Amino acid sequence: MGELVTEVGAYTGIRVLEVVEGIAGPYAARFLADQGADVIKVESPQGDHYRNDPGFQAINRNKRSVVVADDSDLIATADVVIVTGPNEADRARRLAPGSVIVSFPTWGSQGPMVGQQGSSAQVAAMTGIAWNQVSWTEGPVHVVLPLASYGAGMLGALAIAAGLYAREAHGFAPTYEVSDVAGSGVMQVGDFWSPDTTPERDGASPLGPAGRAPAYRPFRAADDRWFFVACGTRRFYESMLRAVDRLDLLEDPVLTNPPWGLIEPDPLAQITPILENVFATRSREDWLEILRAEDVPCQPIQTRNEFLDSDLARTNDLMATIEHPEFGPLTMPTQPLILDACPANPIQAAPKVGEHTQEVLAQPHVPAKGSGQGGPPLAGTRAIDLASFIAGPVISRHLAMLGADVIKIEPPEGDPFRTFSPMFNGWNQGKRAVTLDLKSQTDRTFLYRMILESDVVVENFRPGVAERLGCSSAELRQLRSDLVLVKSPGYGSDQSRANQPAFDPLLQALGGMMAAQGGEGDPVFLTVPVHDAATPIIAAFGVVAALYHRLRTGQTQTVHTSLVQTTTAAQLAEFVHYETRPLVAEGGFDHKGPDQDHCFIEQEGSWMWSDPLGQVAVETKGFVGSEVALANGLVCEHPDSSGWGPLNQVGQLIKGAGPHPDRAPRFNEHELELRSEFT
Repeated sequence: MGELVTEVGAYTGIRVLEVVEGIAGPYAARFLADQGADVIKVESPQGDHYRNDPGFQAINRNKRSVVVADDSDLIATADVVIVTGPNEADRARRLAPGSVIVSFPTWGSQGPMVGQQGSSAQVAAMTGIAWNQVSWTEGPVHVVLPLASYGAGMLGALAIAAGLYAREAHGFAPTYEVSDVAGSGVMQVGDFWSPDTTPERDGASPLGPAGRAPAYRPFRAADDRWFFVACGTRRFYESMLRAVDRLDLLEDPVLTNPPWGLIEPDPLAQITPILENVFATRSREDWLEILRAEDVPCQPIQTRNEFLDSDLARTNDLMATIEHPEFGPLTMPTQPLILDACPANPIQAAPKVGEHTQEVLAQPHVPAKGSGQGGPPLAGTRAIDLASFIAGPVISRHLAMLGADVIKIEPPEGDPFRTFSPMFNGWNQGKRAVTLDLKSQTDRTFLYRMILESDVVVENFRPGVAERLGCSSAELRQLRSDLVLVKSPGYGSDQSRANQPAFDPLLQALGGMMAAQGGEGDPVFLTVPVHDAATPIIAAFGVVAALYHRLRTGQTQTVHTSLVQTTTAAQLAEFVHYETRPLVAEGGFDHKGPDQDHCFIEQEGSWMWSDPLGQVAVETKGFVGSEVALANGLVCEHPDSSGWGPLNQVGQLIKGAGPHPDRAPRFNEHELELRSEFT
């Protein structure tokens, strides 16, 4: 295949040694391989144990494979070394003192499971994913997507990017750790515990796998086809009632504080049959047309194949087909973000075991130098957060976790999701906040002063809003030409949907997740907000890659992500297709596992996940109550959170990259401080 070199990749000239198997570490390295890094996969003669899975082809594309008896000399040539655990990290540090080292121990480096092999299903069982999945019954649910491993892969890519930035900007050569436990945490970034948390099970729901909220759930239409309605604000709820001609319900004294107040037992019992009956009177297409005319967030629930056949997938170039030497035409997801100054490398097939051994050994590489662990990698950078809801704000939450100074700009009415306060606190940790009315020239001028001294601007406006508020790309770059901008519209480049609201479950519906988890039964609304969690990790990786590229070249760029690009990244292996590929795993009614060797079992009133790697107890207290998360220091305490008092929440997830982020800011908390600072 020859050495993988591109003239434009953000990581051109970087050598990565991948001495790890499975999903997480190799997926992390794949992000860099797509951006021009020379990723060398060090394998035993038998190869990576994951080679038999179709996902191997997507996770290991654009890499080279070597088989060597002793990898010491190769490690010494690496800019980045990816290893399994802390012992291997210590060895890599001795051999490559100036390199960025990232380890991927499944269970982390502390706690009761250290050193044991583990599956993604075991991690999901022990970190709250299985117990919190909404269902009819009182037992845990096996989520068919390996969310913890995918999350660790994406988070690992961010860790590697942060390490390379730290070396370039500060001269550090850090060692970081990203476990599958942390991968589970990053996919549940809003998880919390407070003294007022009820002890009852989170996953059981009167609506079963439809979720918990009567206006934020799937519905069956008259033609037996399903669609999702996502009324997460009062405005959207009122629009839905207008569309179904039931505005009278706004006056019902039982149905107070909609839409989220309706999850209480009495309003839930009253409104659920009303909405189910009305949506059963027309076809799905009729309802989608009626609801969209009122700007109600809604989408059809589709299979993965229906999604791939859609204009939405084609317009966003989500899939690419290569000619594989063994499998013939092979289709896989493309890079899940766009760096407009750094196009992705063309896709090359995953290597055969040891295919490039002689070639690599004949090519010397002198890595850049660094020294010492250092502090938070993004110290000295500033980001302006103009985003709202979940996915946009979590981008800058991750930047704050890595040491950036993040300033959250809210309109006078506040971020619409402040009403979710415990989760809002998790989505907005580590920031400062100020309220600005960007329709006012005075407030806009103040925003511009802050942007003049910032490096990044994040926004997720619907089309046309940035221009109306004086925040278009052209206007911002007139202020500071080297700004890294983040654009994250829900539906990407599909202009036909540009004005449609986009939320995580709508992409779960469109992209096949709900249908796959439901199998032959009803679709299942995944409790883990997959797109709202994964999109920010991908975008944060893009931001750090763009900052690194700016340091090396002086060139700036815009990072483009979207919920729709994430739907393939978070189902990476599931979207790989070739003629002889095995069937993709699907779920079913309150799915307990694919077979008797991989399933949840109940023993004397307690639930266990059982698979060939052993049995593990099911965690019932969520991620922040998980023994393995607590043991690894992945949970932080906020004694005085915004509006909710003491909270335990997801904290620093990249071990070695700095302290836990602070609590989220109160509404307009830092106005005086910021106006004094930016006079």
